[in-house]
Amino acid sequence: MPRAFLAGVWLRKAYRLLERLGQAGTLFTYLEGEYAGLDIASTTNRIEGGTNAQLPLLLRAHRGMSQEHQKRAIEWYLYLHSEQPLPPAKLIETRHHRPPKTTTPMEQHPRPQLYSTGLSAEEGLWHRAG
Repeated sequence: MPRAFLAGVWLRKAYRLLERLGQAGTLFTYLEGEYAGLDIASTTNRIEGGTNAQLPLLLRAHRGMSQEHQKRAIEWYLYLHSEQPLPPAKLIETRHHRPPKTTTPMEQHPRPQLYSTGLSAEEGLWHRAG
């Protein structure tokens, strides 16, 4: 399709949208006299530049997260920017309080590990000196 045709389609859609909003009385409501004393903003720039703009920036700064991790990061950001968030240490303490771990007889006499994630000199994974 030619670009001029597509531009005309989009222009008509935009015009019809504005026409419907104007007829419904929801367009430019901040100009009506009954709302004069409420100091209603004419734009949503404070929302877009304040809260919503920070969420894509957060995800962009931490690329490579799984979708579940992205959801958690946004939940955490929104929680920290809520009205009265608990400090992270207090939040962990109250939500995930676990009784102190007691040792079992197996832990008292450990066996050598078959596989581990630690560094060992035998494998050449030790910190080098010099």
